[in-house]
Amino acid sequence: MCSVPKYRVDDVIVKFVEKLSNVKHLKLSSIIIERLELANVLSASFPTFINLITLEAFFIKTQQVESLFAFLRFSPNLESLVFTGVYDDDGVYEDAWTLDVVPHCLLMHLKSVEFHYFIGDLMELDLVQLFLQNAGVLQTVIIGIPSLLYHTTKDVEDFIKKVMGQLVKYKWASTDCVIKFELSFPPLL
Repeated sequence: MCSVPKYRVDDVIVKFVEKLSNVKHLKLSSIIIERLELANVLSASFPTFINLITLEAFFIKTQQVESLFAFLRFSPNLESLVFTGVYDDDGVYEDAWTLDVVPHCLLMHLKSVEFHYFIGDLMELDLVQLFLQNAGVLQTVIIGIPSLLYHTTKDVEDFIKKVMGQLVKYKWASTDCVIKFELSFPPLL
């Protein structure tokens, strides 16, 4: 009788993540972040993504933002972060996020953050504010306004005034940062 070694899913995930740790560009979805959380790999033994320059996060749940920031601690040279949809899947978002430890990339390297399909709710504004207050060399924040939600130029202008009214209330870590607004179009299938 031949015995087959049992592999835990967590062990497979850890090995897979180790193999990915040299990439320059990485895309993470909420499902991947959930698996990393379940495998409890976002700890001190997590590999450093020393070459990672661009990270894209797809449809991240508000409950996963802390895990995403844990991942950023292992991405010291990250320059660009793209969010394609951040949503609150349980409707219980109450408090703004805070950082006990600011990831190195925010202090020294992160130059741009993009938010696609930004609707301007409180948790999105808090997330933008978190970057503005902590990213010391941030040059650009791009906010993608969903084209399907705003039909006139006045609607778009009113939305921009509302968002900027919220974002200028706090001190920004980078005095050179510029916020740009663009229309976001749904992806083609």
